Amino acid sequence: MNPAFCASYKAEIMRGVHREIDTYMLALYTDKCDLTEFTTAYTPKGEASGDGYRAGGKALKGFRVEEDGSAACLTFDDALWDRATLRDVCYGLVYNASQGNRAVGIICLAQKTSSTNGPFEIYFPEATASDGVFVID
Repeated sequence: MNPAFCASYKAEIMRGVHREIDTYMLALYTDKCDLTEFTTAYTPKGEASGDGYRAGGKALKGFRVEEDGSAACLTFDDALWDRATLRDVCYGLVYNASQGNRAVGIICLAQKTSSTNGPFEIYFPEATASDGVFVID
């Protein structure tokens, strides 16, 4: 799986469903999930679990859309779970809690990642056409 916007999100932004002021969430998943670019909404199936992590994930802050040449890039501030015990996290799902938990996009970690009662952080790279996670070009 590659990081990507979900197909439903691309259609929904053209319909004006998603707004900057909405509440966007990041849920974490193991390799037992069924996330694809055709995921349409948040699902608990395959979601990570452990101390310091709540089902549904964490609200994201810092919604930003940047332009880089002909590309538009969506990014957020990094997400941090201060004290979490998580095992084998592979993916993340950004979804819009204000709009019926509609899926926005999939994040893929470079490798399975774990933490034991420590910080667990998802870094959003610079919002550029070449480095951004969520890019429409």
